[in-house]
Amino acid sequence: DLHIKSPDTLAYGRVDTAGALERCVTALNEFAPKPDLVVISGDLADTPTAEEYEHLKRLLAPLKVPFVSIPGNHDSRQLMRAAFPQAYASAFGPLNQRVEIGGVDLVLLDSSVHGKPHGELDAPTLQWLEATLVSSPDRPAVLFLHHPPFKAGIWHMDRQNLLNAGELASVVRRHPRVQLIATGH
Repeated sequence: DLHIKSPDTLAYGRVDTAGALERCVTALNEFAPKPDLVVISGDLADTPTAEEYEHLKRLLAPLKVPFVSIPGNHDSRQLMRAAFPQAYASAFGPLNQRVEIGGVDLVLLDSSVHGKPHGELDAPTLQWLEATLVSSPDRPAVLFLHHPPFKAGIWHMDRQNLLNAGELASVVRRHPRVQLIATGH
């Protein structure tokens, strides 16, 4: 979670998220070998505003590794789609994506619910996930979403989890090619 604010503004009045991202970009650029891809799993912006996404684009510009992203509960689908026009599965609605890297499918699921802190995978997303997993049954898959489908033991985060984790689990159980589920939050 990046939680980027407007320039010269601290998140929560005390956290320099822009400085932390600058250090992270520098570290990623120094990796040898370079990663194939960076996945940002939500909360790119904090408020969100168009200014925050423009600031984020400037902060990510030095990154020498391609990246993809999905929204979190602090993000705006509309502003993200405008700032980062990636290969989303649909021109409207959830910002789901499938990216193939080195014989592995990275499946990014948009669990954001407008104006709410909790997450949910809507019916079209679950149908898209099912179709995506059926399309390449022999290739391993890694799922990414913002909201954890499990309790982490952090009370203020656990009340903001994925509400329909059982529906996600049903899909995953049918597709053993899913190797890992990674989350933000």
